[in-house]
Amino acid sequence: MHRCLVSLICASVLLTQLHADPVIPGNVLDPKTAPEAWNVIRLATTNVERLLQEGRLAEIAVQIAYCSPALRLLPQTAGSAENLQKVGPLSERALQLVNTLAKAAKDNNPGGAEAVYANLHQTLNAMAQHFDPKAVKADIYFCPMHPDFIAGAAATPCDKCGMHLLTRRIPYSFIYMKPGEPTLRLSAQASGPVEAGKKLEVKIKLNKADHSPVTHDDLMVMHTQPIHLLIEEPALGDYHHEHPVETEVPGEYAFSFTPQRSAPYRIWADLVPVTTGVQELPFTDISSAGTAGSITDRDDKFTAKMERLSFVLTLGGGNGEQLKANQARRMDIIVTDADGKPVTHLEPVMNAFAHLVGFYDDYRTVVHLHPTGGDVTDADARGGPGLSFMFFPPRAGFIRLYCQVSVAGRMFFAPFNVNVAP
Repeated sequence: MHRCLVSLICASVLLTQLHADPVIPGNVLDPKTAPEAWNVIRLATTNVERLLQEGRLAEIAVQIAYCSPALRLLPQTAGSAENLQKVGPLSERALQLVNTLAKAAKDNNPGGAEAVYANLHQTLNAMAQHFDPKAVKADIYFCPMHPDFIAGAAATPCDKCGMHLLTRRIPYSFIYMKPGEPTLRLSAQASGPVEAGKKLEVKIKLNKADHSPVTHDDLMVMHTQPIHLLIEEPALGDYHHEHPVETEVPGEYAFSFTPQRSAPYRIWADLVPVTTGVQELPFTDISSAGTAGSITDRDDKFTAKMERLSFVLTLGGGNGEQLKANQARRMDIIVTDADGKPVTHLEPVMNAFAHLVGFYDDYRTVVHLHPTGGDVTDADARGGPGLSFMFFPPRAGFIRLYCQVSVAGRMFFAPFNVNVAP
């Protein structure tokens, strides 16, 4: 039992260093009933199975540790003494396998991890035979405004705010989650063709598959906003991050930006529907009288200067070791001023001291990263000079990364070039 507690504590420490979007719902580590416990086990083991399939062993310990409190609770809810005699040993066996799986994953032993997971899955199935099938398969619902309020039925409103509840999910990764296939449709209409230096008024429309409009109520608020628009042109040289506002027309949103190039631009809508809880990135294009440029500078570039600010990016293990697709790697960025002094007055931007957005050269794949350590909710807080990220490149290729920071009320977008090996 002590080893189980140690693994849970280690996972909790890791959770303080990494940040999930969306964050883990409340009560996951403190289930009160059998349905809650089985729900955690089902969600966490499903996530472990996916991480095994993707070869992401380093992230398994966090996921499997969620099962420990649930497994300790289940014998207490077994009912009769006869049932307890059967459930107790199975629970102990499952707890041992949780630790063994975490160790195999930590040792980067995929074959061993898969074998232990299969054994754990078999043990859990044996335990489930002694519980009501409805409890084993139960969904749990939570309030997005008050995550600690949970219920066993979606129709139950939050007793604090009356809001409709969402199905509880556990993010399968705290580093990178592959966006889901878009269930929402995005279109755009601009006030004219894109011209360099000319302010452009744009209206976008978001619709569901049945063509009904997407309102703010249909979207989760992520980093203070329900919709983040990531805007870039084909040469990957002019990134804009905008937040549109609702118009009087349901599903229609408006924003403006001033492009620096006369070229067609692409708009990605970074959003999370409440119905799925999975990030989507539908995109659309706005036209220009100019022609699309091509990427001319593809060499790695780990330094950037933006007026009086200097940015230096360092990969974990050193910049001489190339990033590889589907392998997580730490990235550190240091911000200094023109005199080389550390900048310690970075202001919060959407609850973070920085946002790191990257565009691949396929002009389709986009990544959106936030610094490790969680949200910054104090508007008066200041950060820097160091910013740390965990980066999981989803594919090989060239990527243009932009580090967005705010200093003295001004926004800066520092560009880096990174080539990702297969």
